[in-house]
Amino acid sequence: MPQRVEASIELAAPVETVYGYWETLEKLPDFMANVEEVIPTGPDTTRWRVKGPLGRTLEWEARTTHREPNSTIGWITNAGADVDNAGVVRFRETAPGATLVEVVVDYADPPGGKVGEAASRVVANPKLQLEQDLRNLKEILEGRATPEEIQRQPAATTVQSGVAAFVTSGAGLLLLLGAGVILFFSVRRRSGGSVAPPRGKRRIILEL
Repeated sequence: MPQRVEASIELAAPVETVYGYWETLEKLPDFMANVEEVIPTGPDTTRWRVKGPLGRTLEWEARTTHREPNSTIGWITNAGADVDNAGVVRFRETAPGATLVEVVVDYADPPGGKVGEAASRVVANPKLQLEQDLRNLKEILEGRATPEEIQRQPAATTVQSGVAAFVTSGAGLLLLLGAGVILFFSVRRRSGGSVAPPRGKRRIILEL
């Protein structure tokens, strides 16, 4: 089903700097972990290559629908996109040298219908990824990290799916089971090493 993703962040950088960095769409892979490449194909169109779920590479052409300097950038994908999406980025000066960035992205039904939707949700969290991308942008524009350092970091959704895979694996289940056993015996030890039977019931001990 269609999905809307929203996120925002405040940066200690002038609005002209923030807008100018984002407007140069070829720089988006610098801070967007899942974006591999953005190539201009016309005055208002770009070709995108994006890391998709389950190791897929997704591609589409997007068209800039609205551009207002230091204020707004809007876009929509053209027909034939692997993932139909549209959105808007708004930039607002909140104080001298400070900028609020607000992003809204609308995704259409993912490829593959319900099967594709289920697969994408298992390994991807668009909101989590967008929030990380904005934090990456903040790190770069505030001078705390370089694009190269950001690109070496794992994507938030990669970490999330890796944790989920570990938890559902044999090793992960054994670890959780072991933690449960340790917790159980810790509780018994704190309570004196035994658990009293409920009142009104006889305690029966079987000797083999």
